[in-house]
Amino acid sequence: MNETFARYAADRHEAVKKWKEETGKKVYGYFCCLTPEEIIAAADALPVRITGTGEPLEQADIYIPPNTCPFARGCLDAGLRGDYDYLDGVVAPNSCDIIAQMHYFWKTLVPRPDKPHLIAGMDLKPYVHYIAYPEKITGRAVVPYYLEVLKIFKQELERSLKRVISDEDLSRAIAAYNEDKAQLRRMYELRKSDPPKLSGYEAWQATFSSLMMPKADHAALLSTYLDEVEKSGNKAPEGVRIYLSGSAMDQAGSDLYKIIEQSGGQVVSDDLCVGTRAFWYPLNTELPPLEAIARRSLGTACPRSTVIAPVPENRWAHITSTIKDYGAKGAIFYILKCCDARNAEFPHLRDKIKNELGLPVLFLEGDYSAEGLEQMRGRIEAFIEMIEG
Repeated sequence: MNETFARYAADRHEAVKKWKEETGKKVYGYFCCLTPEEIIAAADALPVRITGTGEPLEQADIYIPPNTCPFARGCLDAGLRGDYDYLDGVVAPNSCDIIAQMHYFWKTLVPRPDKPHLIAGMDLKPYVHYIAYPEKITGRAVVPYYLEVLKIFKQELERSLKRVISDEDLSRAIAAYNEDKAQLRRMYELRKSDPPKLSGYEAWQATFSSLMMPKADHAALLSTYLDEVEKSGNKAPEGVRIYLSGSAMDQAGSDLYKIIEQSGGQVVSDDLCVGTRAFWYPLNTELPPLEAIARRSLGTACPRSTVIAPVPENRWAHITSTIKDYGAKGAIFYILKCCDARNAEFPHLRDKIKNELGLPVLFLEGDYSAEGLEQMRGRIEAFIEMIEG
């Protein structure tokens, strides 16, 4: 287990604060892997994925009703309690109804480091940026529309940071992101062996830390770590090979990996926004940089997006590409309560996984708490025993 990855997974806030103090650079928090974080990186700032705590809410339940996503409520609560007081800005895309509202909540409720700089009612240095991500991700008008959205976002960053973000800056960021994606794909290749060369939890740590570190630094560190893994000959404990799909798998939900491993399973691949959906597809370097970023964002296989086809074939294509050759014997869907997008697509994906891939499927409904995860242990054990039998 890599010490740096473990440190970021255990205490990401202190790790990022230390990086900021050492470098003197800006840090921007963002929601969802749809966010065009490459533009933030091109401005020489660090994009950091905003997650919650999994702990009992202290303030967010005053503003958000309980029948909404517990992950989003946890993120807001973390902001309200001051966990993200080191951020210089926040980016909220229209990824789902509640995350879209994070733009309003973080703008009006969460303390910001500087007062608004208003001219004619416009904040020239906005703390919270909104990305009007399209509901439909296919069609002739989508890319031109989204390019205009990204141009506005880029201009806001330029005003806030008092610097120009050139095409050369964007190209350098794209190169760093593609290298990190390549190293993460390499790590997943090592999990195809039986038993895998590193456990699902170890792979989660490496992937999660990539959302908090500069991509060039993470890619270099991961490359060295994977070299050591390959040379050592060490292997993860044997277990029933599991494919994991579901909601945001941050530090609050990562104990699910441990429970699966303790129950005789081993997660070998996934369909998670803090997982393959965040890095699986490289950016096209043959396109103009901003268009490459737009198409990468639009190509994210998120269940919130609609397409022209009556069924979400882009989601099925992502699942088949991330499950192929991993030898999975079963699939576990861990979906947080009140996640309409995930719940709406689950019956479709469950049936296709059963009928076309021949894998049994276990559905788990989470409440974003350690206690809720522990209550699932018995069902996970029974599911793995059923596969073994």
